[in-house]
Amino acid sequence: MQLTNIFPIISLGTPFFIILSIVSIVIGLCLIFFGFVKQKNHKKSTLATCSIVLGFLIIITHTFQIIVRTI
Repeated sequence: MQLTNIFPIISLGTPFFIILSIVSIVIGLCLIFFGFVKQKNHKKSTLATCSIVLGFLIIITHTFQIIVRTI
């Protein structure tokens, strides 16, 4: 008995992951917007700084994933 018969491997297509990356980029933009608004209202806010950095990281990584998947 092979392992593939016990655990079926589901393969999702490239368009699904591209759409998922685009949604993640939008979430990253929302985090950056939230961080800037929060930072404008409260000076030296740790939550604002963390959300801005996390938003930039999400945008960079998912942009790179889109570029790699389209090549």
